[in-house]
Amino acid sequence: MWKWVLHTDDGRDLRSTDGFETQEAAEEWIGDRWSELLDEGAGSVSLMDDEKSVYTMGLRPE
Repeated sequence: MWKWVLHTDDGRDLRSTDGFETQEAAEEWIGDRWSELLDEGAGSVSLMDDEKSVYTMGLRPE
């Protein structure tokens, strides 16, 4: 099961999302909702495959 962990700008965990069946579904979801997550206070997200971190990325445009 795939999920996102949302992090604040100072690195604290905010929350996790519900699970997704595939990596593609999780990535499509984050592509649609990244600006809402910024408004919620997230500065970065980590994609998790069960309990393994796959990658972390910032949500703010560079």
